[in-house]
Amino acid sequence: MYSFSGMMADRFGPAPLIAVGSILVAVAFGLLGLTAPLHNVWFAVMPCIVLLGLGMGLVVSPLSTAVMTSVTDSDTGVASGVNNAVARVAGLMAVALLGVVVASVFEQALGSAAELPIFFGMAAPGLSPSEEAARLTATDAAFASVTYVTAVLSLVSAAIAWWTLERKPVKRAGSPATP
Repeated sequence: MYSFSGMMADRFGPAPLIAVGSILVAVAFGLLGLTAPLHNVWFAVMPCIVLLGLGMGLVVSPLSTAVMTSVTDSDTGVASGVNNAVARVAGLMAVALLGVVVASVFEQALGSAAELPIFFGMAAPGLSPSEEAARLTATDAAFASVTYVTAVLSLVSAAIAWWTLERKPVKRAGSPATP
C-alpha cells in the first residue's frame, strides 16, 4: 500500500513535505508550551497532539524514502541500518539533554521551594497551597521550556530539509511533459 505522503513526495520531492511537516510539528510543540498552564487534556493537549501526528505523518515516510533512494540498491541495507541507528541515538540524546533542561528550569522556577521534597510533575503530599502552586508553576515552566526547545529544533529541521533535499518543479496543466 502506498501512503499519501509517499505519493506527494513522488510528485513534489521530499523537501516540501518534510519542511511542512516539521513546521506543523513546531507549531504543535509551541502550542503545547503555551497551553500547558491550562491543564486541559481535551481542549489544549489533544488538538496539539493531533497536529503533531499530522506533521510527523508528513515527515516520516518522505524522510525514509529520501534516505533509501540516496544510495545504490546494493547499499540500501546499510542505509536502513544507519538511518535506524542514528534515529535511536538521536532519540536517546534528546531525552537526556531535554531532561537536563527540565531539571534546570524546574529547579530555577521553584526558587526557595527547591529545598522541599518536590519533583517534576509529581504531586507531593503535605505541601501548603502556596507550595503546591509553586510546584505546579515550576512543572508548567519546565514542560513549556522543553516544548519550546523542541519547536525551535523542528523549525531548524524544516529549514535544513528545504535547503538540502530534492524539490520537484510543479507541472502546470497544459504544459508539455518532460521525459
